Amino acid sequence: MTSKFQGHLSSQLNGGETVDVAVVAQLKRGMKQHLSKNLAVGLATGLVTTAVTGGAGLFVYASVPAVWVVVTSQRVLMYGKIKSSAKPGKFVFEAPRQALTATLKPGLFSQVVIADRSDGESLVRLNLGLRRKAANSIVASIER
Repeated sequence: MTSKFQGHLSSQLNGGETVDVAVVAQLKRGMKQHLSKNLAVGLATGLVTTAVTGGAGLFVYASVPAVWVVVTSQRVLMYGKIKSSAKPGKFVFEAPRQALTATLKPGLFSQVVIADRSDGESLVRLNLGLRRKAANSIVASIER
């Protein structure tokens, strides 16, 4: 975590709240359709534009959004990642850490599944690629 990011984040922390983990990850399906709805609208708009213009020189690419995943002593927060900026982007997720459970999904790429502790429903899936240490630190911090 950069000192600039930590500076922006410090204004959003509660008194006595400390940051355990702050890493960038790709947000996968989950999020209760919050982000997928925005992505679907953008993709549909791009496809309509392609159809109207005859596809001349227009290429639609839907990328998985990157987020800052911040696990504090009290909460799990996620902010959109702004390219090459240390400032957190749009706020996308917040939950009390004690209300969540996290597991590392086995496989070649490190994937963390964050679920509601009360009913086990998956809320967020994060892709951390080959950064298994970062994935393990998110799981360990949420589960402690």
